[in-house]
Amino acid sequence: MITKLASGVLVFIATALLGNPVLAQEPVIRLYEGPAPGSENWTQKEATIEYLSPFWHEKNLVVLNVVDPTLTVFLPSPEKASGSAIIVCPGGGFSALSWDTEGPNVARWLAEHGIAAFVLKYRTGYSGATPEEVHLTAMSTYGGQPRTPEADELMKRNLEKTLDISGYSPEEATGSDNPLARSTGNMMKLASDDGRRSIEYVRENASRWDINPDKIGIVGFSAGGMLALDVAFNHTGQSKPNLIGIIYGAMGFKGVPDDPMPMFMASTQHEALGGAAALYADWCGAKLPAEIHSFTDSRHGFGYRKNGDTVNTWIELFYNFMKKTGFID
Repeated sequence: MITKLASGVLVFIATALLGNPVLAQEPVIRLYEGPAPGSENWTQKEATIEYLSPFWHEKNLVVLNVVDPTLTVFLPSPEKASGSAIIVCPGGGFSALSWDTEGPNVARWLAEHGIAAFVLKYRTGYSGATPEEVHLTAMSTYGGQPRTPEADELMKRNLEKTLDISGYSPEEATGSDNPLARSTGNMMKLASDDGRRSIEYVRENASRWDINPDKIGIVGFSAGGMLALDVAFNHTGQSKPNLIGIIYGAMGFKGVPDDPMPMFMASTQHEALGGAAALYADWCGAKLPAEIHSFTDSRHGFGYRKNGDTVNTWIELFYNFMKKTGFID
């Protein structure tokens, strides 16, 4: 236990002192000039922690306590550039970000295939005040560490703090019939605001990267998929996505936007039977371009990994969908 804790603290300290070197291999852009609107008083410290996944049996990265939203830029080589762009939104239940497998891994693949990709590091819930607390949160949630009474008490305090800093009152939490709101407060709205701002930013600066401002899409995983759908249903002209990709994340959305766009969906077989299938049916009923793919014997969080698993073909199917809908020339 002491060895694991010390290792996690060292990762926390290294990322805090060196500006998250594991995330800084590509250009990083702050989304807002000052503090992000709605979180001006947040003081928690962002941390990136590496852990050994008990499900995927590999080392992965999780980012916690995100206060300052950013875009990490992955550009294609000039000879491959298509002029299209995708905002990539990792998942994590609005409490953390499953960074590498649902962020840079996806962005690098897209860039290699001519699509400018921007990984959105959006605001997340509270994960602890000290390196030790954040490490315990990460290991109990992602690292497969058994939940102890100490961890349970920390999770309770983290939830109370998340509800408070997101502007969600205890009365709302108690009376809400929305499980997501009870567990994350208003974090989905804050995260979705970051999503809207990310599209605005890329569109405002499209000429800087030789991007067609009418070909800016968004793909999200789990909570990131819910963020993408929130942006699809609630946006201005400047923040409208021209295409959306929803990867195991369609909870709670119905119907189609007033100004819809093509929609691609991929999920596990079990998850496809729920909200994903219903939302796909709504798109089909409106005669809108849409595809849905479910994968047998896969599990939530498959992201994109070069591990030979056939589920990873989803990204090629997504690319083909972009070509068929004219998003890529």
